[in-house]
Amino acid sequence: MSPTVEKPLRIALVVSYFHPFASGAERQALAQGAELVRRGHTVHVVTRSVPGYPIDDEEYRGLYIHRWIRTWDRGPLFAISFVRGVIRALTRLRGEIDLVHTHQGLWEAVATGLGRVRLPGLPTLVQPASAGYYGEADELRRTRGAGLLRRLILRNTAFAAISAEIERQWREIGVPPGHLVRTASGVDADHFRAGESAVEAGLLPRPRVLFTGRLHPQKNLPMLLEAWAEASRRTAGSLILLGPGEDREALRRLAEELGLSGRVQLAGPVADPADYLRAADVFVLPSVAEGMSNSLLEAMATGLPCIASGIGGNVDLIADGRTGRLVAEPSPHAWAEALVEVLSDPEGSRRMGLAARSEIESRYALGVVVDRYEALYRDMIAGRWPASA
Repeated sequence: MSPTVEKPLRIALVVSYFHPFASGAERQALAQGAELVRRGHTVHVVTRSVPGYPIDDEEYRGLYIHRWIRTWDRGPLFAISFVRGVIRALTRLRGEIDLVHTHQGLWEAVATGLGRVRLPGLPTLVQPASAGYYGEADELRRTRGAGLLRRLILRNTAFAAISAEIERQWREIGVPPGHLVRTASGVDADHFRAGESAVEAGLLPRPRVLFTGRLHPQKNLPMLLEAWAEASRRTAGSLILLGPGEDREALRRLAEELGLSGRVQLAGPVADPADYLRAADVFVLPSVAEGMSNSLLEAMATGLPCIASGIGGNVDLIADGRTGRLVAEPSPHAWAEALVEVLSDPEGSRRMGLAARSEIESRYALGVVVDRYEALYRDMIAGRWPASA
């Protein structure tokens, strides 16, 4: 008997911004979408229009990008225009898609929940991007009309939680247990791996402690600089902050005030942090809120010992003392102690890095993660999950 050949999937991803904008949700949508295309599936991306970029773009890594959502940026007009734009876009694509997957969970989820009236039979999977103060659940609670918005969001077919904290918050909002599935973000473990670096000459001396990501209050970088001021009195090394953000100048001034000239480097934004990770010795992520950090996944895949705040998806990714270090107390002293401990034990740090790489290969490599999503999509399209949808 010939094996059954499964029909290719037709998926719509909804995300507020998309390539070349590169926050966490956008990067995951791009990576997962491109992997689905590589497997022979069709992926449409519904996103906001951006001046200077084509309304329709069918050339980037095989994805069909539709910048059809035109928004007003003032107050409630933004929400109304965004929700209307998403519903119009999905209605236009209805004959070409079998399932909608939002990679953010507030206005995207309001739109797909409300849109199910016009699009009966189209399954919708909502995936919040973050937890804590900056996450969609807390943002929903702070938004005027939260009760109505919550009811609209809960009309979606199912929800995906990429961390235990996101799962807890969305259960509190009212998502039925049978409609919520634990998933994960993925990383290209072939691209992010240990090896020679092409950027060694442009960096401060080793050992190098590296942060990659947005220079944003969510990342708690002023606290990290204060911790580094204490740690650098007890250990050699350089701290490198890599990434874009409006906080760059304020961080530069703080580093000078703390007497860290020559010990801190603000390297700016780069298109691909892989070479910088290969040139580092330790990775740090002191955020106050995270979903499942792409930066942390990339550092673990590169085999770096990682020090991260004990919050959000960091707790799901790192086993403290085995695959990295979790710092429970968000204080400069607690962080300085962790930095000195890791930098003072190169052999122990090497073992943590190897264990982190092994964890990525078994659970968080992009192919492994997309396997799970592919199976979930098929179950939802066939009506096998959730049972009461």
